[in-house]
Amino acid sequence: MKILFIEPPFKIFTGFVNFFFPMGLGSLAAVLRNAGHEVIIFDVDALKKGSDIDFSEEYKRLELYREGLNNDQHWVWQEIKKVLNSYQPDLVGISAMTPIFGSALKTAEVVKKYNPELLVIVGGPHPSLLTEQTLRSKDIDIAVRGEGERTILELVKTIENGGDLYKVKGISFKENGKVFNNELQEPIKNLDEIPFPARDLLMNFQNYTSEDMGAILGSRGCPFNCTYCSHFWGRCVRFRSPQNVFQEIKEIRHKYGTRQFELKDDTFTANRKWVTDLCNLLILENLKINWGCTTRANLLDEDILRKMQKAGCNVVRIGVETGSERILKETKKGVTFEQMKKAAKILNKLGIFWSGYFMMGLPTETEEDILKTYQFMKELNPYYAGLGVYNPFPATELFDQGVKLGLLSLDVELGHFFQTNPKDYFFVNPSKRIIGMSKEKFDNLSSFMMDAFHRHNTKLQNIIRRGLARRKVYSGEPKLLLGDLKKVSKWIFKI
Repeated sequence: MKILFIEPPFKIFTGFVNFFFPMGLGSLAAVLRNAGHEVIIFDVDALKKGSDIDFSEEYKRLELYREGLNNDQHWVWQEIKKVLNSYQPDLVGISAMTPIFGSALKTAEVVKKYNPELLVIVGGPHPSLLTEQTLRSKDIDIAVRGEGERTILELVKTIENGGDLYKVKGISFKENGKVFNNELQEPIKNLDEIPFPARDLLMNFQNYTSEDMGAILGSRGCPFNCTYCSHFWGRCVRFRSPQNVFQEIKEIRHKYGTRQFELKDDTFTANRKWVTDLCNLLILENLKINWGCTTRANLLDEDILRKMQKAGCNVVRIGVETGSERILKETKKGVTFEQMKKAAKILNKLGIFWSGYFMMGLPTETEEDILKTYQFMKELNPYYAGLGVYNPFPATELFDQGVKLGLLSLDVELGHFFQTNPKDYFFVNPSKRIIGMSKEKFDNLSSFMMDAFHRHNTKLQNIIRRGLARRKVYSGEPKLLLGDLKKVSKWIFKI
């Protein structure tokens, strides 16, 4: 069969930078190609790469996304039509994360207008968690729930042979207006069985950098209980073998010249032995690469960080979230402020570029809590401090708390995803994000925090540290330096 996978447009409307290729669709495409199918991946955001890395006005810029979503004549939707016309697929698969669910709905609508008989399959976190809501769309035929590799292979085979959809594990579908939910697939125990993502099947390949090709997922799942996280992969962590991850790194280095990689695991250092074994392979082979990862402060110490640094790690990202003891307990993060301070001290000592990520706008936060977050950011002094306004995700404890407090509701019509800023999905009243705080007060605090974090990040020493962390990348691929200089100039001077 001819299969078209689409990563719906999102950042292309706002101009924000879009790093990395869509890994999930890459894995599904690889599985289907190995089974003899013809597949291409259309990452719509890659049509025009954004360069803006200043997220201090993200909320306002997301209005551009909403406007594009409601403009049938927008050139982005016309480009999707052109691809459909030229490729003429037998079926279309669309990725759907909650923040861009409106775009997934619109993409499905464009597909059905092109050919009402064309089968539209949607997968990802949103259809997995909110299946009934997803299938309310007249333009979506089948929802894939959970891990997709085995399901998509079984589903395409069934469709091709005219088989029984009721026998396909991991899907939901409509029949005579009723939604049927088949049982889920068993999680794939041996992740080494999954072929490496099919990066070579990406359309508009020339618009990706070598670094965009360097996203790798070495494990699936996170063992922790943070109340803001939906745990798409589950809490039981499954690991690829270090040898398998290493082979993928070698292949990408050889094929695409990639020097800067990103290990996209939810918690990279969750298994110390696994990290050590992977680092030993990288040290032994000396591929002359760098890589970044995301983890937790309580899973770092000087020994493991030195090992990672020797193996090429030049960026570590840590979720800090808050400077309020009360809010920290409410998130059930399981990390103490002392552990965060200790990790920050070691990272600063070793000179590893590290980012701390913070949130504001949680349901019960007060002005005092938010200002404590600002003070804690200054105390930790990360080289980069990211700040996001809390975005509620269904199937999380924090979302359930918001429902009980009357702030949030799951009872959302599909039209809401076209009419509403993605940061406001599920809010009963977007003007009321926090109990006991007016919109004016929250907006003033948001402006103060965003400005303060921006000033911190654009300090000369932090910009220099960012550049020094990537010096090996720049020496091997100078055009990445030029791209970064353009982004940083726009970020600092807001031009």
